[in-house]
Amino acid sequence: LRMACARGSPCPPLPPGRMSWPHGALLFLWLFSPPLGAGGGGVAVTSAAGGGSPPATSCPAACSCSNQASRVICTRRDLAEVPASIPVNTRYLNLQENGIQVIRTDTFKHLRHLEILQLSKNLVRKIEVGAFNGLPSLNTLELFDNRLTTVPTQAFEYLSKLRELWLRNNPIESIPSYAFNRVPSLRRLDLGELKRLEYISEAAFEGLVNLRYLNLGMCNLKDIPNLTALVRLEELELSGNRLDLIRPGSFQGLTSLRKLWLMHAQVATIERNAFDDLKSLEELNLSHNNLMSLPHDLFTPLHRLERVHLNHNPWHCNCDVLWLSWWLKETVPSNTTCCARCHAPAGLKGRYIGELDQSHFTCYAPVIVEPPTDLNVTEGMAAELKCRTGTSMTSVNWLTPNGTLMTHGSYRVRISVLHDGTLNFTNVTVQDTGQYTCMVTNSAGNTTASATLNVSAVDPVAKAFTVPITDVTENALKDLDDVMKTTKIIIGCFVAITFMAAVMLVAFYKLRKQHQLHKHHGPTRTVEIINVEDELPAASAVSVAASSRLLRRMGTEGEGGQVGGWGCGLWGTGAVFLACSGGGWRAGSCGPGASGHHSAAQKVRNRALRGQGASPEQARVLPAQWAVVGGNWGRGDVSWGGVKAAELQPLDG
Repeated sequence: LRMACARGSPCPPLPPGRMSWPHGALLFLWLFSPPLGAGGGGVAVTSAAGGGSPPATSCPAACSCSNQASRVICTRRDLAEVPASIPVNTRYLNLQENGIQVIRTDTFKHLRHLEILQLSKNLVRKIEVGAFNGLPSLNTLELFDNRLTTVPTQAFEYLSKLRELWLRNNPIESIPSYAFNRVPSLRRLDLGELKRLEYISEAAFEGLVNLRYLNLGMCNLKDIPNLTALVRLEELELSGNRLDLIRPGSFQGLTSLRKLWLMHAQVATIERNAFDDLKSLEELNLSHNNLMSLPHDLFTPLHRLERVHLNHNPWHCNCDVLWLSWWLKETVPSNTTCCARCHAPAGLKGRYIGELDQSHFTCYAPVIVEPPTDLNVTEGMAAELKCRTGTSMTSVNWLTPNGTLMTHGSYRVRISVLHDGTLNFTNVTVQDTGQYTCMVTNSAGNTTASATLNVSAVDPVAKAFTVPITDVTENALKDLDDVMKTTKIIIGCFVAITFMAAVMLVAFYKLRKQHQLHKHHGPTRTVEIINVEDELPAASAVSVAASSRLLRRMGTEGEGGQVGGWGCGLWGTGAVFLACSGGGWRAGSCGPGASGHHSAAQKVRNRALRGQGASPEQARVLPAQWAVVGGNWGRGDVSWGGVKAAELQPLDG
């Protein structure tokens, strides 16, 4: 602690070093000060951490604390908010049975040592993002019996040590994809009693690779959700749902599951091979359901199964349950009355299934409804050998040509037994050739049927024309592949055409620009000032008519420029002759015409002088006199393009 003195005088600093106190001692610090004047004052004790609300070190008034404030209990205190003065060394915080509705951001950020947080049985309807910031040690978070309608996924950020999460009995309606992927450290997840739950995403439990316990009991489930991501799951609670049918593959990937509870789940039918993936199962509870019989050898793949609960089911005791009686005698020989009683027929009602034997029934060997048939295929093709019975209360096994016994759940490369008893080959080889025997078994015996698979080597020439036997899925994938190829071709053509059009358009604009530049380009126009009052020598060899023709030829034939050009010159008599191809030509003046070639006037003038034998110096160039500008004559100071039409005057003589 450091003391701040109210009178403005500096306080001496505390001596360095650590302060240690006897275990369990309570320190009272009394700060006395003399009476203060009207200005007031006092002594304040603040945290060494600095500004803001100081972290509390004493128990909140509304709570009770123990173990040096490491356990804080605030239950049934009518709290509407989480108390702000919870001690920083708190490890256990119980806020159950209050009226808290919102958990706000950074509510617990100073409780870095908190391990257990109980917020159950409140009115929590909203948990803000970052509500659990600053809880790196949190191990258990209880939020059951609240009013949450969604899983607060983002609020679980940074809970790196969270092991248990309890969300039971909240009005949650759906569990989205990756709902818990921010807390991969979870070991136990309680989602029981979500009675308004309508949807669970296929990827809802992705990322929970360390989960050991999952409760989905009483969640209004009609089907078992996808649980394949829970590779380390050991205990699964599915009781209290409406799981009328359990299919093969319902527990796919749960090879570590040890306990499965399916009590009061309204289960009426369990299909053959439904439990084949549960290699580690030790306890199975199927009590209080609607089961009348079970498929033959349903529990045979469960080599570790020790405890099974089958009581309170309407068992129909006939040949279909005889195998179960034998299994119970082998599994629990000391107590055959542990598990289930017959509900029908009337003569056996009340008898324990484990007490039954074959003398109570007249049983018949199974019948193969669809036996396998010989099949000729080419190497590389897919193939199937069917073996279907009229009931699922039998077991189907296959004997391969090399003597290997194959059952559902036992896989070889390319070969497997489907749940309906079909032997499936994904890619046959010549070595697969031989006789395959289907063996169907029930309590009365077994029936066999055989078929030969002939695999011929592929013809390299005809390989491209071989049509393999494929299922609907493979055909659909092939069709999709064809569509994708066609789409790529169309897109490629469109891109090529667009590129060619762009290239042609660029070339067109470049040619057009070059044409325009060639048409109008030329040196800077000539502005020539001529004093027409100066006398030049008389013409000696060329007549005015000749000069006129000369000027006309220059203007019309383009020697002074292209169409719209002009030419102006001086003749020996002092008269000005003009050739204007845009505005017409005449001697003595040049009317407004299109602007023309810049050097026309200079060419006419020089040529006229040379034709008379005169030198260019005889035509003196004077400033601020008559000027040739853009094919017009104007008087005044010369500025390029600055002579207006109203300022133009004809030049006579």
